[in-house]
Amino acid sequence: MAQRVHETVEVQAPLQDVFTYWSNFENFPKFMSNIEDVRMTGQDSSHWKIKGPLGKSVEFDAKTTEMDPSRGIGWNTVEGEIMTSGEVRFEELLPDRTRVEVTMNYANPPGGKVGEVVASVLSDPEKSTREDLQNFVGIVERGELGGSGSQTPSR
Repeated sequence: MAQRVHETVEVQAPLQDVFTYWSNFENFPKFMSNIEDVRMTGQDSSHWKIKGPLGKSVEFDAKTTEMDPSRGIGWNTVEGEIMTSGEVRFEELLPDRTRVEVTMNYANPPGGKVGEVVASVLSDPEKSTREDLQNFVGIVERGELGGSGSQTPSR
């Protein structure tokens, strides 16, 4: 069954720092529990490896369709065992506070054993997304964003 996930979180960090961290997809395994690895394969293409049950990994290639701090990050799967699309939007609430809004769409998983693995990975995507966003907030609160996050924002 196709699924759509929409979650929002607010973080205590400037928009540009949050965008810079999120736009480096190789950071995702640090806060997204189901992601094993993300490798950039081109300027707007990436290869993803997702944890599945019983040690089985699921892989797919994605194309970045948007990458702009004022509009967000968008993507589509172009090939692989999971077909997904989505976007992450960033909104500056205060100079040092940003809202992150994630929308992900998962197509019906393919059949067979791979379909079973994908279905189990996506069994509760809302819960997984909420937990991943809270992990991200923890990284921000511990000051692990890097970039200019340790500088005092200008007012």
